[in-house]
Amino acid sequence: MKIFLARAAVFFTFYILSAYATTDILRLLKGSTRSINDSKCYCPVCKTAIALKDQIPIVSYFKNHGACRNCGSKIPAEDMFLELFLFGALSATAIFMRLCWNGFWACVGLYEFTKLAFLIFYGKRQNDFRKNLFMSLMNNLLLFGMLAFFFALAQLH
Repeated sequence: MKIFLARAAVFFTFYILSAYATTDILRLLKGSTRSINDSKCYCPVCKTAIALKDQIPIVSYFKNHGACRNCGSKIPAEDMFLELFLFGALSATAIFMRLCWNGFWACVGLYEFTKLAFLIFYGKRQNDFRKNLFMSLMNNLLLFGMLAFFFALAQLH
């Protein structure tokens, strides 16, 4: 039972990580003015803070019909697809590699490669890029540390 809970925790962490990725990546891209460490998410149109209950990855997108609850402006479907892609890709990688340490490192590489691909394709932000990239990597270090802990628990037989 403990192994099952540890494995479930790995996939729950992937769910959280895929949601964080959207914020992490979008705040590093050209045109962004928000700091990586700004804890609040805002509607890009009406600038209203998004309530915590509306920040549940993937679920909130469908619950709110892909729109801001306050102003009704459409949330880009690409944001939801990025979350779905990362959740699916990280989960598939972990399953394919049987939650071993090579799978862990493959997941870290996949996440960071996805971030790099977006930066190359869309361009990096003009202001404070290095500072925000450093903070992004530090945040990722904490998230991947938590993931490593669950990977270690999942490997106990």
